[in-house]
Amino acid sequence: MDEIERRVRDAADAEPENIGKFLKDPSDKVILSLLANRNINEEHLLVLAKRRDLNGSVLEAVGARRFGPEGYRLKLALVVNPRTPRRMALGFLKELRLRDLGFVTRNRGIPTELRQAAEGIIKEKLPGLPPGIKISLARQVSEELIKALLAEGNTLVVRACFENPMMSEAVALWAVNHKKTPSSTIESISTHPKWSARKSVRFALARNPFTPIGRAIEFVQGMAASDQRFLYNDPSVPAAVKVQVEIELERKGQPLSPPSEAGRIIGIPEEE
Repeated sequence: MDEIERRVRDAADAEPENIGKFLKDPSDKVILSLLANRNINEEHLLVLAKRRDLNGSVLEAVGARRFGPEGYRLKLALVVNPRTPRRMALGFLKELRLRDLGFVTRNRGIPTELRQAAEGIIKEKLPGLPPGIKISLARQVSEELIKALLAEGNTLVVRACFENPMMSEAVALWAVNHKKTPSSTIESISTHPKWSARKSVRFALARNPFTPIGRAIEFVQGMAASDQRFLYNDPSVPAAVKVQVEIELERKGQPLSPPSEAGRIIGIPEEE
């Protein structure tokens, strides 16, 4: 009997106090034999579910066991293990709590298909969720879900989005340039000390009709002449903003005509 065969036999018959020494065994045969041991419990299964070096077939065998009271932790561990077979992970995903679904959406170590599926589940639930739950979610979900929450316009939820580490300049820019973004969200971005200080966001805010006029004028006053000239010749810019641009350009002795595209500093992103 070779060494692996011996470990396979011992794993199948191990007493409760000896099971622990087999949980890290590198052999799939030994682990499968261990799973057949009547003494294995859910704490042992949880250790196996978290292993990133096991084959998908072994993790599938772990997930096929009957789960008791601690089964939820096992399901979560299998969902976040990138080696769990996709079909099984997707099945368990539907049973996760919102908080854990939020974790899945922002975890780059989890396959894209699963992250997108988690985003879809949360999006379906969003309309019926109370504001307090949305605020909690806003602090911990992915960029795509931040966009969905910003698009709802609840001021407290929007502020919670700003606390999310996944909130980025690209997301702020998307929101400002999206036609359906509510005025309350635009106003929140325009007064936020971090996002309203970003050059590209300030430029986009100056173009947006929902930006409070006082803030838009402030942004215009801090711009380079070339960007002011682009704004002046942009038909989407509110008239009151254009008046301020004209004042600024006249003060600088600059023409009203747009500069060449080659001299453009800040681009206008797509709205979608």
